[in-house]
Parts: sequence; structure tokens; C-alpha cells
Amino acid sequence: MLETIGLYVYAYLIGAVPTAYLIGKWTKGIDIRNYGSGNVGAANLARHVGRAWVAPLLLFEILAKGASPILVGRYLLGLEQTSILLVLAPLAAVAGHNWSVFLNFQGGRGVSVIGGALLALSPLLLSAAIAVFLVGWALTRSSGVWILLSLSLLPLWVLAFDKPPALIWFCAGSVALMVLKRLLSNWQPLPVNLPKGQVLLNRLLRDRDVARRADWVGRIPG
Repeated sequence: MLETIGLYVYAYLIGAVPTAYLIGKWTKGIDIRNYGSGNVGAANLARHVGRAWVAPLLLFEILAKGASPILVGRYLLGLEQTSILLVLAPLAAVAGHNWSVFLNFQGGRGVSVIGGALLALSPLLLSAAIAVFLVGWALTRSSGVWILLSLSLLPLWVLAFDKPPALIWFCAGSVALMVLKRLLSNWQPLPVNLPKGQVLLNRLLRDRDVARRADWVGRIPG
């Protein structure tokens, strides 16, 4: 039991490493939370720090944050891939990424971490999610709603592909953590000049407070 608890602590802490924040600080001396979406993730990093940093960021978040808790649980602790105890570990990593103890419980949205966990748990499920997202994005050029939809469909893919039931818990938990993060939006207060219901709907579906993307991602301090 202590080893399993240790796995969850490790997963949360590795997930909590604020990779995009550190890259922004080290390369440009900026706090990425004050720019654009305020999200500590790849898209905001690419726009305000540089696209060259996206590849190393994603590599760390997919492999270290997402996949490594699964690999540690399976090959060091001997947990079965069908075990709920195992799939709780990447959920802890997603929680760490979204609410990092190193950033006053702010962070990213956890999509790349979820992708890394799926890579280790079931590449087939990951492929299905990517396919849904790419088709939707090609048709609408709206990433926020299709990320949400592609992840929300994962429990159905688990059933369709006859995957272990424990994966349903991981998929459902991942969606719940992402939705909660979108709605809380790094603890940003709701804008006073917009209807609260509309802001919350924008956060849920568009992953931003306002309808126009350009008004959101281009924000800079002052």
C-alpha cells in the first residue's frame, strides 16, 4: 500500500513540474500565465515564447508526465494494466499538471499528459481520440470543442474495442479533470461585463472567456 501511495505522490509531482512556465522564464524571462490564454501549456508557449520549444515540452509531458507513472506502476510495482490502482496514477499526474503545487495550484489543461498516459495504456484509444479531433478540427477549425468531444468519446471506445473496464475510470476521470480545469481557468474571476452563463459556456466549449479567439490568445500584460 505504501508503494502505491508513493506512486501517486510521484505521479502528482512529476505532473506538477511547470514545464512551459520554466521554459518561458529561462528563455524570455516572462511568466507565461500573464500572456494570451494564461494557460501553462504548449499552445500558449508556442505563441508567446516560440514554436521551437513545443517539441521538447510535449516530449517531456507525454513521456515523463503521462507515460512514466504507468510504466513505474507496471514494471516496478507489478500492478496489472487492468487494475484501477494503476489508472489512478496518471490521473494524479493530470491533477498535478492542472493544479501544480509549484505554481500556486495553477497550470495547464492536461491534454498532453492524458495523451501520454493513453500511449502507455492503449495506443488504440489514443489513435481513436486523435482521429476524432483531426476530423473535427479540419471541418470547423475549432480545437477547444473537439478536444473535449474526442476525450468524452473515450469511454465509448473502451467498450467498442473491448478494453479493460478500468480504462473507463481513467477516461472519465480525465474528462472530469479537464472540464473542471476549464471552468476554473486558473482561478481567474468571471469578467464583470459578460453574462456569467456565457462565460462558463465559453470556458467549457471554447476553453476561453470570450467568443473571439484573437481577443484571447493575443493578450499581453498592460
